[in-house]
Amino acid sequence: MLTVSSPIKKVFAVRLTTLVSIPTLILLLASSAWGQQRILLHNLCDEPSGRVYSMGDRFLKTGRYLCLGERINPQNGSAVKVLCFLNRKILYLKQSTVFNTQICAPPPNEAVQCSVLNIVPCPHDYKGPDDEKNAPIVTSPYGSSIIDNRPEISWRSVPGADSYTVVVLGNGVSWEADVVNATHLSYPKEQKELQYGNTYTITVISNYSGQPLNYSPLVVHLLPLDDVQQIRDEVKQIKDLGLSPDEAAFRDLDAIYMSKLLLDESIKTLIARVVAGSQNPTLYRVLGDRYLGGLLPNEAEQTYTIAAQLALSSSNTSELSKVQSGLKLVNWLKNR
Repeated sequence: MLTVSSPIKKVFAVRLTTLVSIPTLILLLASSAWGQQRILLHNLCDEPSGRVYSMGDRFLKTGRYLCLGERINPQNGSAVKVLCFLNRKILYLKQSTVFNTQICAPPPNEAVQCSVLNIVPCPHDYKGPDDEKNAPIVTSPYGSSIIDNRPEISWRSVPGADSYTVVVLGNGVSWEADVVNATHLSYPKEQKELQYGNTYTITVISNYSGQPLNYSPLVVHLLPLDDVQQIRDEVKQIKDLGLSPDEAAFRDLDAIYMSKLLLDESIKTLIARVVAGSQNPTLYRVLGDRYLGGLLPNEAEQTYTIAAQLALSSSNTSELSKVQSGLKLVNWLKNR
């Protein structure tokens, strides 16, 4: 039998390549089950913008990443639970919906928390390098919102100080402890824990020969217990998905924690992955962002530097650009 190649197929392929743009192709692919499974495999979006967190979609499995432009197709009577990484919101979608920037857009600001996304309204009591030399700046807990009612307390050392006094005051809690040859203190077991929904002041005083040199206060607010339980439930669901530890840390867990501006939990989670030996540039870059949000430019700069090295070695130009933006903010903050 004589076989003849089909010029029609070749012409069609050329016309499709010429006439259909990548964004349009994404939407075309997303409209079918075939496309739903292949968008990420063919790298048609730079990075995922969300994740499916429940059963109920006709095509998408639990744990599946989402790209902007994909369509959520709930089965009759079902609601599909989705986490948007960009605005850190949990969405429950009950009807066919395109996962786009209208429902998954970055927040216009970062509420009142100073952060890499909203650095301008940083608290005016930020102390520059000259002011920090003689003050035991409290570095942990990170940020002003926490859920740990027995937080680890740490601070920067002060030249000439031979001891430190930690004072914790607030509703139902009042204690102090002296610390020698260390710049950290585990919350004393014998002291009453902090109460959810209340605000406390943690003050570290530097001493020399029994006389105070300087002090540094940090005001922290514990979330209400209902919010704390909700966070814990979401964290458990993330862990039950069996995700890559690095990506769970800098995408899902960071999104859940930062939805309540919990810098303390996000930073501790990211640090745990660093200790575990992560070589992921995105993880280090996000950690740098969070340090910057906690007004810790020195820590942010160190972490960004590692992120830049890892991004260069892996030819990750997207992450390298984000790191460079973060370093510019570090320099701005240091030179205020």
